[in-house]
Amino acid sequence: MHLTENKSKKTGEIMSYRFAVSGRDPMTGGTKLYTTTWQVPYGLSKKDIKHELLKAQFEYEKYVGKVSAGIQVEENYITFKDFANQWHEEILIRNEESYNYYLRTKENLKVIMPFFEKYLLRNISPSIVQEFYNYLCTRTYTKQVVKVKKSINELLDQQALSRTKIANELGMARLTLRLASRVGNPINMETARTIAKYFNVPVERYFEVTKIESKYAKETNASIRTTLSMILGEAKRRRLVDHNFASKEFTKPISGTTKEKEIFDEDEAREFVRLVINEEDLRKKTALSLLIFMALRRAEVVGLRWQDIDFENKTLSVNQNTIYAGKEFGVKTKSPKTENSQRTISMPDMLVEILKEYKQVWDNQKVSHGDLWENADRLFLQYNGKPMNPCTLGQWVTDFENKHGLKHVPCHSLRHTAISLQIMANIPLKVVSERAGHANEKITLAIYTHTLKSQDKQASVIYNNFLCGVN
Repeated sequence: MHLTENKSKKTGEIMSYRFAVSGRDPMTGGTKLYTTTWQVPYGLSKKDIKHELLKAQFEYEKYVGKVSAGIQVEENYITFKDFANQWHEEILIRNEESYNYYLRTKENLKVIMPFFEKYLLRNISPSIVQEFYNYLCTRTYTKQVVKVKKSINELLDQQALSRTKIANELGMARLTLRLASRVGNPINMETARTIAKYFNVPVERYFEVTKIESKYAKETNASIRTTLSMILGEAKRRRLVDHNFASKEFTKPISGTTKEKEIFDEDEAREFVRLVINEEDLRKKTALSLLIFMALRRAEVVGLRWQDIDFENKTLSVNQNTIYAGKEFGVKTKSPKTENSQRTISMPDMLVEILKEYKQVWDNQKVSHGDLWENADRLFLQYNGKPMNPCTLGQWVTDFENKHGLKHVPCHSLRHTAISLQIMANIPLKVVSERAGHANEKITLAIYTHTLKSQDKQASVIYNNFLCGVN
């Protein structure tokens, strides 16, 4: 075999090797020169590169030997880039409703592809994959943390208006102004900008904006790992590679930060419910009530139809999801997330009354919209009768929390709040799991371990008092 080095003009480093092996042309019986290019794996030590180079030379010579002998050999010099793109495009062919999976893997490939696109599938080794995983676990991103640096009371006092009037003009609650009046309080960046713009002052004068370098969450890294493993797993199934080197069998565990879920505690949840019940916008009141009372996913809320509401038996059925599948696909309605997500659950009396009130208003809206709503049955619609974007529901939650000075708990965390509080209320875990649409209690246990530990401590106190006769 003859080797030719290809060096970088900038660094002088060897980027690839050209293999040239003399063999026999099975078609003519004459001599033929077989060639291929081997890319030097990124991030390996010189020792490991030498090992991989020798391995690649041996495999190519073996390949040329088989071809020269007239043995039918499957051409498996396909690049990772070509195979991964093909695998990704086939997702919607395999399941036309897999929009979320398609978009999530598309984002993951943006991280994976720059590292692997230059490799042939057959040249990807455990050391290459591990190097990529090491990179995943060390990469960082910048996030902003905003705190009150100087009280805005002096700005409020300068206005010849009441604080209530100022809050109304800002579109927020007086409590939010009170939070911005106390030095050291964390505050939403959007709120800080709104206040600064209203008083025509720089944000930095009253609010300290700190940029913090943070590692990516473990679940983010694990999602990327899963995508890579799925791709190489499919390559193995098609016999393009012998092993799936992205699997846990060949690599070390993925690490990353574990983010605590931001949920309301018991008192905060009660305050949230009180404010929701007093919300004047009945459409928003109904949507937020469904989130906190029923622990629904936002896609489940937006997917609800009136035929899914049984007022007589006081039940609600989840039969479909409405998701936003990016600009590429828009708003789509699909079957529930899993088989267990399709469920019928009882509603509390308060929610039943809210839904009855909303139904009367909805019916009047349908009449006023005429033909636009002729075939409409969704609880939440756009003015033109089309399904509402679930992102709108997320914005409602954020606006509601900003308006009342509540900490930011997004839609899905309201679901976590509702499930956690059901556990704390001593509702049997199996019932909580079924109402949440989980496949089994193990999933609920895995997600809500912290809440269950807290409940375990309460149980020990209660049992201690029972044994010791303490009231």
